[in-house]
Amino acid sequence: MKLLGSILLTVGFLAGAYVSVAQVDAVDWMHYGICAGLMLAGMLALRAARSAALEQAGDQHEADIAVLRSSLGSLIEKVRAFETVESDEGQLTIHRRIDEELMEDIDTFVEARESMIPRLGMQRYADIMSPFANGERLLNRAWSASADGYVDEVRSCVATARLELERAAEQLGTA
Repeated sequence: MKLLGSILLTVGFLAGAYVSVAQVDAVDWMHYGICAGLMLAGMLALRAARSAALEQAGDQHEADIAVLRSSLGSLIEKVRAFETVESDEGQLTIHRRIDEELMEDIDTFVEARESMIPRLGMQRYADIMSPFANGERLLNRAWSASADGYVDEVRSCVATARLELERAAEQLGTA
């Protein structure tokens, strides 16, 4: 549809330009009107193609927002479970659990995040991504602290990461 619209618009314009200068003393209004009709048909076809593309993109954005809510909710629940680990030995294995349990949700969220901009706007995108990025950084810090054996740092980072992820979920509307 888009290609057809572009062809009709281009042919109508070029033919109309030719018809308007083909005769020095007058314009052949009948042929000029046909060219204008071709241009109009081309514009309508382009508009229809654009409308269909926007509708399809809107459906994809809605689906991505649902994916964002789901992955963020799952991420928060898993991080809450990390907070219930009481033993120091358990805290020292958090880095493995982060790799095994959280990376899929984080990757899913990151892959779908661009749909927030057309659906929610740039300000809401920033309001969501800022605490999400803080939470992700804190999980990376907890990973390092766990691998290095700093139990108190692991607990602190996990708790603060959960709070940041909950802030992101609140902004997204999943809290």
